[in-house]
Amino acid sequence: MCPIRVYLAARFETRAILRPIRDALWAMGHEVVSTWIDEVKRPPDMSESVFFKKLSIKDLAEIKSADVFVLSTAITSERGGKEVEYGFALGQFQAKLLYIVGPQRNVFHYLCDRQFDSWDDFLAAMLAHTIQERPKKEVV
Repeated sequence: MCPIRVYLAARFETRAILRPIRDALWAMGHEVVSTWIDEVKRPPDMSESVFFKKLSIKDLAEIKSADVFVLSTAITSERGGKEVEYGFALGQFQAKLLYIVGPQRNVFHYLCDRQFDSWDDFLAAMLAHTIQERPKKEVV
């Protein structure tokens, strides 16, 4: 089995909720590339603008490397970072699958490949992928 590379996008404050999801995916043999889940504080000698630029570039590179992009919409965020990430992943629609866990909150969410009501439903689907080489993207 080829591991599936997964990027998890959610509100930053929900990192602790996502860690068990990440661990479950790893236990299935998948690779979670979302390093923001264990993000550390900004070094004191680095400006906030430089730190945020570095984080943004890192996150975009991780999204680009993923086979599957998963957006959590259960908890909204007024900052919009996870929605920018979704838009970036959506621009690569032929190269990756886009999943949403939670409600579809805007018109672009309806472009996802699959929507799940809960993380348990998502994990069950990912467990099914462990017997495949890699999920196949259906092109319309």
